[in-house]
Amino acid sequence: MLLSKIYQIKKIGLLITGILIFSNVDSLNFKKYDNNSGIINSFKSYSEIQENKSSNMDQARDKMRLNSEFISSSVKIDGIIDNEWEKAGSSVIEIKMTADLSSPAADCTTSGTVRSLWNGSLLFLLLEVTDSDINFTGRRPTDKDGVEIYLDLWNDKVPKNEEDDGIIRISGEGELTGSGVYADRLNSFAASLLFENGKKVGYIVELALNIGGVPQQNGTKIGMDFCIIDATTPDNAGKYRIFWNNADNKGLDDNSRWGTVALAGYESGMAKALDKFVLNSTIKKAEDITRGIWVTENDLDNALSEAKKALSSTHQETVDEANKKLEGAINKLRRKGKYPDPFDLPTINYLPDPFTFFNGEKVRTLNDWNLRRDEIKDLVQYYEYGYMPDPPENVTADINEEGIVKIMVYDKGKTASFDGKLTLPTKEQCGKEGPYPVVVSIDFWAGEANPIFLEAGYAVLSIIYSTIASDNSEHKGAFYSLYPYDLTTENDAGTLLAWAWGAGRGIDALKYLTETSLNYSNLDLGKLAVSGFSRCGKAALIAGLFDERFGVVNPGASGSGGAAVYRYDSFGNTPFRSAPYGNVYPWGTSTGCEVLGDRIRHQGHNSNEMLARFLNPGRMYKTETHGYGERLPYDHHEIITAIAPRAVIITSAADDYANGVEGDCIAVEGAKSVFRFLNAKENLALNIREAGVSSPNGFGGAHRVDDSQIKNLVSFMNKVFFDIPLDNELKTKFYTNPYLSTFDKYYGGINTMMPWINSAPD
Repeated sequence: MLLSKIYQIKKIGLLITGILIFSNVDSLNFKKYDNNSGIINSFKSYSEIQENKSSNMDQARDKMRLNSEFISSSVKIDGIIDNEWEKAGSSVIEIKMTADLSSPAADCTTSGTVRSLWNGSLLFLLLEVTDSDINFTGRRPTDKDGVEIYLDLWNDKVPKNEEDDGIIRISGEGELTGSGVYADRLNSFAASLLFENGKKVGYIVELALNIGGVPQQNGTKIGMDFCIIDATTPDNAGKYRIFWNNADNKGLDDNSRWGTVALAGYESGMAKALDKFVLNSTIKKAEDITRGIWVTENDLDNALSEAKKALSSTHQETVDEANKKLEGAINKLRRKGKYPDPFDLPTINYLPDPFTFFNGEKVRTLNDWNLRRDEIKDLVQYYEYGYMPDPPENVTADINEEGIVKIMVYDKGKTASFDGKLTLPTKEQCGKEGPYPVVVSIDFWAGEANPIFLEAGYAVLSIIYSTIASDNSEHKGAFYSLYPYDLTTENDAGTLLAWAWGAGRGIDALKYLTETSLNYSNLDLGKLAVSGFSRCGKAALIAGLFDERFGVVNPGASGSGGAAVYRYDSFGNTPFRSAPYGNVYPWGTSTGCEVLGDRIRHQGHNSNEMLARFLNPGRMYKTETHGYGERLPYDHHEIITAIAPRAVIITSAADDYANGVEGDCIAVEGAKSVFRFLNAKENLALNIREAGVSSPNGFGGAHRVDDSQIKNLVSFMNKVFFDIPLDNELKTKFYTNPYLSTFDKYYGGINTMMPWINSAPD
């Protein structure tokens, strides 16, 4: 009996249909092509399929490459091996590993093969899996028998999750999940179970991928890899993973480990299937563009009209020409505004000079610097974060016995609130009754204050970032209730600025409490610090930039979009790097931390919509420098300089490679000259944890802040607020940059990275 179920996926206006088929293979008539005789034979038994596979494996041992043979027809995606597949060579999937990839799995009996065909617009794949224990009861997709197809359309072997990368995961019973571009590129899919004497003995997965935009010619290589997820009945979970190309496959984190599927078999004069995928995608992109913010939209309107007409054409040349014109019209768009559009800015392949104004004039006096500081703050708001609203008309606060604070903000006839928690030290903890300086901590949740702060006599106001602004593109929360997101009016502030705004409102709430309740009159609001970790660390840096009431600014593991510069990254890019990527340090190798493209792809809501225009269109991970954003008229070392002479201490870890502490250290070197200029060089410090330092719960170093770093922060705040001297060990830690030799090795040294450094004014 043949059962079918229709699955639909809809994204960017594209309807994708897959057919799921459960079938008894013994009841179907399959075809097999004999490589030796060229005779097409009919057979019914799954056993015969397995016995005859070896004769159809002309590339079985060529793990790095599988040829996709051209066909002038199409393949019916129904989970049945039709005659078209007789032309395709087959390659085995047999590198057997445990599910966690920690060791080979000699006891695994599951294996499979993969074949490929193409017809111009579509690439077809057929995966056949032999598995005597098939289980679909696991909770997660990776705990069910099925296959994963890894896709890297451009085959650039870059260890980054790029915009052309994706994972398609299809279970043996047709459950579809995935990530990356799979929803855009997957045209159709089907899965069918295979039976022998009424018992499940394997399954087939068949799919078609849109390959528009890839050169449709012999020799074109598409980066791909394949994995069989082998779940076992006793565990109801994935026990093994069987790979086609590389046992060290890391999924989307590193496509440099994948193999390739190469287009082949096309001969001049053969008819290719008409490919309208790219044109449809470009039309969708054009239709999604916000109107009213561009200098002119006439060319876009005309090209879009022509493109829609071209969809009815049966000539590939007409379709391609219409797409070229529409892409050109999109790329010619320029934003209205007080500064040039990012695509009209010059390339600066080194860190920009903080002592040079946007118009090229030089800073020579303290008054000049004050003007330059204001300019930096304006540039970063215009090009990256969005604009900080003026202080609101009124802020009040309610607090209960547990210290839970409801911060209420009133502005321009609107009201909004968000939550936090205030913890005051006791005399028993710190030996004094106050006044207590305050650490405003931007946190993922309002937990208990670290006892180290309380024992040192610091109160802690923990504010919950997600109640200020949702951590997604929905633009909800207190900030957006007061200042609605609207790109057409340039009110497109990102969530980082919103969270930073919340830290400032936290100060306002504390001021209200000190004025209205004797219980809080012992707070010292003249001594304030702001702190945060990871994305909250980015927000802490911005809070310190725009609110001068913070005397100490502590971005923790803030990385890209925070303290780290964009232009220099341990990942690098061509022509400066080729695989294997990464900088090598005495404590390990960084194969690439978070970069500007990552932020736009995965956390685009953190910034305004101007920032994405500093990436190259269509190839956001390509760059002319050792990092990204070479057209930015500033970099993040200048954000740190604009906080000076107030104090900045950057907390990070040597082996937090995703954060990229090297970028933090480059920013510090770029900011030092301004702190010296303002006679505040000791107000800029690094609080770096050494690599491999274990935490109490047994974890290694990496992405966290430990108690020793909190103690270091307290010592730094005591120095700034109370003039308590640092001991020699802390002086060395705070003012020593462990990455200077790395700068010499990979980037040409400080003078190359910052050619203005020796001419900075005293």
